[in-house]
Amino acid sequence: MKNIILGFTGCMLVLCTVISCLSIYSISVRKNELENCTAQVVEQSIKNYYHSGKTDEEAKEALRQELLQRLGSASQLSVDVKACDMEKGILSVRVSEIFTLPGGQKKEVACEKTMIVE
Repeated sequence: MKNIILGFTGCMLVLCTVISCLSIYSISVRKNELENCTAQVVEQSIKNYYHSGKTDEEAKEALRQELLQRLGSASQLSVDVKACDMEKGILSVRVSEIFTLPGGQKKEVACEKTMIVE
């Protein structure tokens, strides 16, 4: 009986350790992906819309669509364009993603990127 209890306890410890490691890895991967993708999309938007004659609203919508397309997953994504002035070359974006960890908890990661053309 003692061996059964010790075996069960050991299995539960291993399971909790694996779930914790997967959760930490998942957070790290999501944050890295969010930061890299946001930086690329902001840079590409500045290149495409800076002094192009298109409106700021078109630039904002294109930025949102590109981010939603690149970060398409089962998570909830919100894109907030804080500042957009394509005549002056200013673009500031905050992107947040809410996803479920392997343990069943909800987690939010966020990223803010600002680009100014000099």
